[in-house]
Amino acid sequence: MGRTIKLLLLYFAYQLAFFGVLVGIYMLKNGVVEMPDVSGSGYMSVIMWAQFLSTLSVGLHVVLGKYVSIDVFRLKTPDRWAVLFASSVFIVAMGLWTNYFSELAGLPDNMKDVFEQMMNNPLGIISIVVMAPLVEELLFRGAIQGHLMRKWKMPYLGIVVSSLIFGVVHGNPAQIPFAFVVGMALGWMYYLTGSLIPGMLMHFINNGSSVLLYVLSGDPDATMISSLGEAGSMALAVAGIILTVVCILIIRRKLVKEPVQWNEENNFILQ
Repeated sequence: MGRTIKLLLLYFAYQLAFFGVLVGIYMLKNGVVEMPDVSGSGYMSVIMWAQFLSTLSVGLHVVLGKYVSIDVFRLKTPDRWAVLFASSVFIVAMGLWTNYFSELAGLPDNMKDVFEQMMNNPLGIISIVVMAPLVEELLFRGAIQGHLMRKWKMPYLGIVVSSLIFGVVHGNPAQIPFAFVVGMALGWMYYLTGSLIPGMLMHFINNGSSVLLYVLSGDPDATMISSLGEAGSMALAVAGIILTVVCILIIRRKLVKEPVQWNEENNFILQ
């Protein structure tokens, strides 16, 4: 776990460093010696730039530090386009029931105001839709999960632990269970294919659809249940569960019949 802890410390260190630097720039620019008002535009600008720059830096660090192999950017399965299509349907289907159960759980959403402001800012949208899928997959699946699967020689334990870390790192009670479940799906695809491409695509669709639905709804407080009603939401969730199972079966039995073989020295060996 030493490497995992090191990477997590690195992840938070970049965030704190950029936040501190940008706060300092804000103070110099405005001639003040106090933090920007958390409800003001200055604070949100600091948050969004710090998030963007720290995420970019983590991604570069993981790649340049060779925490992942170049092979993770290649999808070598014979039916690669079918795998990508099935992965896309898979994550959409999961969204139907994970959102429903998240709403039923009613966990506090401590980041609601921050997300709303990010979704109304081009830089925030880029961070959510582009940067997060790329860098979080590199870090949590590529660098952390890949290492744990090779080290422990127990792939599913590596998937579970990296997904737990992925969920907790989000730091928002409303997101943690959802992020854990989604992380399991992303991790499973990485385990099967040895490639981060399916996971990045799934992550992009998941985050992008959230932003798109927010923009199209015109109501920041709109939920699945409030929009479709209890019966409609439940029916959609059940359909999502069925479609999720179908996708898992198709991927496992038709498209990727044997997962890549992971070993200690390399990310994987194709069978």
